[in-house]
Amino acid sequence: MSLAPRSAALVAAAQSVAALAGPAPAASGPAPITSQPPAGRYLNLHQCVYNSPLGASNFDLMTTLVPSLDGRFRAGTDVSDTPVPAAVCGPGDGRYEPNVYTAAEPYDLTSGHYLNLHQCMYYFDGYRDHLTTFAPSGDGRFKAGTNISNTPDTKPSCGPGDGRYQLIPVLSGVKALLVH
Repeated sequence: MSLAPRSAALVAAAQSVAALAGPAPAASGPAPITSQPPAGRYLNLHQCVYNSPLGASNFDLMTTLVPSLDGRFRAGTDVSDTPVPAAVCGPGDGRYEPNVYTAAEPYDLTSGHYLNLHQCMYYFDGYRDHLTTFAPSGDGRFKAGTNISNTPDTKPSCGPGDGRYQLIPVLSGVKALLVH
């Protein structure tokens, strides 16, 4: 490729200045962190809640956001360019099956700097059972304030429960994660 005379002169001048300056000094310390664009626009949070249908004496709730290593409990949490319309959860293992607290929530990663992940823990003494939510439950009875914002949340936003399952404030929390 041939450079125009003026462009060639500019390149030659830049090379001369670089030669006079000598080699660039070695970097001291770690390289600066650069912000990477998200892999997709939406964090699709799949809250898969399973219960044991074996009766009150054996009732137990289990919440997953990611697949179990053995594959029995799948949760479709992902980052995508399209928002999720419904939760994608595995069928369970025969002893546990998805229930009405299962939900999916898309969070637009371009709408703020922080993913404020709210964990809301509830307890029902009658079953001696805990329920954990990160997104509003599919039946709307349990609220969790997970959101995308330009400011980090400092305390969890949770619903009061449903009369049987009561919020446990000391086991609930929020984690603000910088997304960009």
